[in-house]
Amino acid sequence: MFSKKLSSSVLSICDSGDLSYEAAAELCDLSSRYFGDIARGKTSPTVNTLEKLCNGLNRTPNELLGFSAAGEELSFRFPRQVIHYRQHRSYNPSLATFPVCPRCHCNLEREYQSFCDRCGQKLGWDCFHYATLMPET
Repeated sequence: MFSKKLSSSVLSICDSGDLSYEAAAELCDLSSRYFGDIARGKTSPTVNTLEKLCNGLNRTPNELLGFSAAGEELSFRFPRQVIHYRQHRSYNPSLATFPVCPRCHCNLEREYQSFCDRCGQKLGWDCFHYATLMPET
């Protein structure tokens, strides 16, 4: 699956930069035959080869593999407000509510913790006093 995305990325980079396979292979320190196989999606590169492709084509692995992780990485840095809680009747009734992570929807171990233990999302607690019961799924 990722070789198809890599192939289309490499082809579009070569087309947009008017690069031949030979010129691009030279930039990446790869043989032109191997580079051509990668560009056609006939072979999957090793991690070392992917690093050479990234360095030679001046791209990140996420860009070459078709992942848009830049926005995803940034979204973890900004706090998301905790606005739901879950009720568990099996626990002591006075301690029966647990805040819910807005990203992964898992119970948080403690109120007012800075980050979710499971997904790493930064948490905001400003609106927690307005929190509602998490709907059952």
